[in-house]
Amino acid sequence: MSELPDTAMATGNDEGTPGERSTGPLAKDERKLLKELKKPAGGTAEPALEDSPEVAAAVADDAPLPGSGGANQDGLDAEFTDR
Repeated sequence: MSELPDTAMATGNDEGTPGERSTGPLAKDERKLLKELKKPAGGTAEPALEDSPEVAAAVADDAPLPGSGGANQDGLDAEFTDR
C-alpha cells in the first residue's frame, strides 16, 4: 500500500460530466450544511442586484446594465470614430 493520498481520480470525484449535479441523496452532514448556507448571515437577507427587474430587462435586450459605464476618470477613455 502506498503512503501517497488518494487523488480525485482514485476517489471517483471525476464521475459524470463537468457541472453535473449528483442525483444521489445528500448525507446528513451535507443536509445540515445546506440548511446553514440558506440562512442569511447576521440579519435579514436582501435581494441580490442580479435579481432586479432592471438587470433582467438588460439581459433580455443584450444591453448594458443600467447605471454602469461612463468615463474612466483617468484620461484614458477610448474614442470611437467612423474613420
